[in-house]
Amino acid sequence: MKKIITLSLLACGLAFAQAGIQGGSDGIHQYNTRTHGQLGFSIGTGGNIALDAWSLSRGGNYTADGKTYAFNDMAPSLSGNFNAIVGMYDFVDLGMNLPLYYEHAESDGPSGSNNMWTTSRGDLNVWFKVRIPFDNEQRVFSAAVQVDAYVPSGEESAGVRPRHAWYLNSEGETHPFTSNAFGIGGNLILTLDLVNIGIPVRWNGNGGVVYTVDHDLPVTFVYATGINIMPLDFMDFFVEFSGEMRIEETGYPRSPLVDPMLLTPGFRFHLPWNVDFAMGLDVAVRALRNFTFDGDKEMAHSKDYKLRYVGENDKVATYYYTPTPLYAGTAALTWRFDAKKPSKAKNDEDQDGVSDDKDKCLHTLKGIKVDSLGCPLDTDKDGVPDGVDNCPNTPEGVTVDSVGCPMDSDKDGVPDGLDKCPNTKESRQIDATGCESDFDKDGIPDADDRCPNTKAGVPVDSTGCAADADKDGVPDNLDKCPGTKEGAEVNDVGCEGDRDGDGVPDAQDKCPNTKAGVPVDSTGCTADADKDGVPDNLDKCPNTPEGSSVDSTGCVSDFDKDGVSDDLDKCPNTKEGTVVDSTGCPVDTDKDGVFDGLDKCPNTEKDISVDSTGCPMDIDHDGVPDHLDKCPYTLEGVKVDAKGCPLNKKQDLNKLKQGIQFQTNSTKFTKDSYGTLNDIVALLKQIPSSNLEVQGHTDNVGKEEKNKELSQARAQAVVDYFIQQGVDSSRLRAVGYGSEKPIASNGSKHGRKQNRRVELVPFEK
Repeated sequence: MKKIITLSLLACGLAFAQAGIQGGSDGIHQYNTRTHGQLGFSIGTGGNIALDAWSLSRGGNYTADGKTYAFNDMAPSLSGNFNAIVGMYDFVDLGMNLPLYYEHAESDGPSGSNNMWTTSRGDLNVWFKVRIPFDNEQRVFSAAVQVDAYVPSGEESAGVRPRHAWYLNSEGETHPFTSNAFGIGGNLILTLDLVNIGIPVRWNGNGGVVYTVDHDLPVTFVYATGINIMPLDFMDFFVEFSGEMRIEETGYPRSPLVDPMLLTPGFRFHLPWNVDFAMGLDVAVRALRNFTFDGDKEMAHSKDYKLRYVGENDKVATYYYTPTPLYAGTAALTWRFDAKKPSKAKNDEDQDGVSDDKDKCLHTLKGIKVDSLGCPLDTDKDGVPDGVDNCPNTPEGVTVDSVGCPMDSDKDGVPDGLDKCPNTKESRQIDATGCESDFDKDGIPDADDRCPNTKAGVPVDSTGCAADADKDGVPDNLDKCPGTKEGAEVNDVGCEGDRDGDGVPDAQDKCPNTKAGVPVDSTGCTADADKDGVPDNLDKCPNTPEGSSVDSTGCVSDFDKDGVSDDLDKCPNTKEGTVVDSTGCPVDTDKDGVFDGLDKCPNTEKDISVDSTGCPMDIDHDGVPDHLDKCPYTLEGVKVDAKGCPLNKKQDLNKLKQGIQFQTNSTKFTKDSYGTLNDIVALLKQIPSSNLEVQGHTDNVGKEEKNKELSQARAQAVVDYFIQQGVDSSRLRAVGYGSEKPIASNGSKHGRKQNRRVELVPFEK
């Protein structure tokens, strides 16, 4: 028996969702204020179908006998109803719908024996609706009140998903298909029907509450809204938003997003024989937050909504509440007719005398005359139907107002569609085109024209008389000098006299005998724009600064030819070719004391000593500048590294000098010093062109006179040893500096030791 009912439901496409689908004439879930009229009635069916286990419970799981089971992935869940409506009066409808449900809750567990896999009826809903206003005229805005009664006719202990939010019983078991208690609901319905003013759009909205006599069940707010667009007579497109929300705390947390909330786009087709078929897709708003079907997201906070279910034979199961399928196909089928009218008139919704199956304009306003196709007659083709056209014979192309009469914005008696001058001033004399008369065609209406016989083509002023902008008595069309000053004497072409032909009128010319071709200023005298005493026609430098000394060509004098005029040149005798700055002095870009014209290294860094060519000093000529040279006293010809130090340590004077040591307060060498001294002798012989100055230094302990004597004696001792070893004395010299040139602080023992030293410095003869 269950299989037969299941197949029947599938065949009929039943898919009842939340509150709605009660045989309404718009969309699927939305209510509207429209009534059937007295003795008009309809019957229908509708509902939705979902195919996944998540439509039964959160995550598709349930627990029984202490074990958790999963419903099969393909677990169809259907909700449908049969409905009927009858019009008691023109403004009152009475209706009922009986829900039918099916859960294909198959699993490896005891779902079948628990009566979770089942087919059953739901709670019977009986309702009546009163439309406001009570008349039967079509209006743009209307309202209605609907009262619902819910009879607990549904089967207990059957199914899985609760079909309404008010079924949630936090104090005991929840019955998915029935509230198991009588309930009553009330709805306020609003409709904005723009179809009645020729715009194919209708909006519906409703809100209300459902209350049950069982205090363990929550009071629930039900709502829906929908926008319907009717691009074609046989089809509507709609988008709906509907849902239910518990507004009473009964044990489960309240959350609008946990309770049913659907977004439904779809189409409604108007078929022959007053049959409507609607189809759409129910999308749960919560699905938009988990459209990837993430299991962890789906189960988040689910334990706050644990439901207890008691099936057949008192089998107990628990699962987590899911309000609606994430996605479900939904549909509704309705057949509507009027029992008061003969059968031929049953299909004439707008009552224009043309049956709906032949009517190309299904929503014609009442009282409008129509043609054989049911569309408003418009004999004069002005866009206003004959039934409301106060001027039914308007000429084609003429602009009309809302009652079909020609528009005449400027009230000149010529309709706007024919009026070439639609803004004519009131009471003016006009011609057949609606424009003011203009006898001489000068653009000035005769009523304003002071010179009504002006010749064709002559420019006129605002009074219609020949224009004379400079007021010299010569009309502008003949005036070759249209900018003559007021009061000036002019000839017959409107120009002042100019004897020397320089462009300056004789009355203003202070130099009336200027030679032809010579440029003049505003006074008629030879022009000298820069006031340098050289006329512009001879001036090769016409923009010389005022007060500058110039030559015969009008150019600023520059004695040293450096490009800076003598009056600005602070260095007037610069050699030719030298780069100079704005003051005429040689430029030294890198500030090294060598002018750019002579500087072979123009980008020397700041504070680096340079030679006469502007390049960094290299005192030992080893190719490494002194400021980078870590061994500045390398002998000429010795190979060095990038830091300027000899590659061969026995050629590095900085290393060798450290090996020269004296006995305390003596000029005698220590034994270890002779090896170093001999290396230096070998180096001097290896480079016979080299000369060496031996410098003696001490710390500041003792008298400076004795320190200087000791440092001189020690330096001389080194020189004497070199001479004894065969080095020419002319290549050597000894200098004692005492404590004059410390390289460290004499305040410490280590510093004083560093200051007691011998320096080996190459020199040139």
